[in-house]
Amino acid sequence: MTAIRKLRMTNLPREVLHSLRSSPIFAFSVLVILVVAGIIAVITFKPEWLGLEGFGHFGESEHRVHDFTYGVIFTTAIVGILAQLRRPSKNIAGMVMALIPWSGFALAAVLSGEEFVIRSTERITVAYVAVIVVLLHPTGRGFFRSFRVSRINWLMLALVGIAAVPLLSFASTHIRLKGTVLDLHAGLGHYGFMAAFSFTVIGVGLLASLRPDGWRLTAWVAGLLPVLLGLTSLVYRDESSSLGLGWALATIGWGVVFIAAAERTKHAYGLALLGQGSQDEQRHAQREERAEVTTAKERMPSGG
Repeated sequence: MTAIRKLRMTNLPREVLHSLRSSPIFAFSVLVILVVAGIIAVITFKPEWLGLEGFGHFGESEHRVHDFTYGVIFTTAIVGILAQLRRPSKNIAGMVMALIPWSGFALAAVLSGEEFVIRSTERITVAYVAVIVVLLHPTGRGFFRSFRVSRINWLMLALVGIAAVPLLSFASTHIRLKGTVLDLHAGLGHYGFMAAFSFTVIGVGLLASLRPDGWRLTAWVAGLLPVLLGLTSLVYRDESSSLGLGWALATIGWGVVFIAAAERTKHAYGLALLGQGSQDEQRHAQREERAEVTTAKERMPSGG
């Protein structure tokens, strides 16, 4: 297994170049959205570099939980886009994941009646380009071919169902705050961001449970999102929207369990989710792994 991992890492630059050459228009669109995201990151963290001192975030502690939550939602979309630079046909899940945060923002905007949640130029720009990238995806009509009932991980789906109850309650609370509390957080759309976070966790968790090609990345993201919110709440316990100690620990625990369940059952299919699975499933997983390594070897130069 160590040799296989080394081989994959060695061929990563070659696979990226192969993706750039085989689908240049698609790759160009991916690079455009990454450049735009980089500019937004500079505006967010180092606005003085562009002479925009008044546009930065993460300056005032009272907004830390909201700003950090918005940051991880935005990063979720960028991670999904970034995954397309390496074998996009095997990273369908990442491409779908790139659209989920914007769907979360839109849903939060509709439910809260706050256009600012989705109206921001940076959010609209990245959302539009993300849709264009999906339309240009190399898989074409076969984009959803890897979505099959037989691939569903029922254990992960059950965990998402368990988490959905408090997440939807969390979203509902912040949507009500938007309509009843007149403060700076409401004016900046921060309560909408927290609702969008809940929708994003549920959406990415459901996507990971369906296990389309490239699903393990989405499983890790779905688990890390609540872990990061829990840790942020522990650091900024007195700030607005911070989770209480019990809920912070619960969100961290759920995220860890979700990732562990994904890794423990990564070779299981259908209802065979625990233990080693059937021999047929093991052979299927081994064939997929050998095919992946063979493809990587074929892309190596003849003298490599």
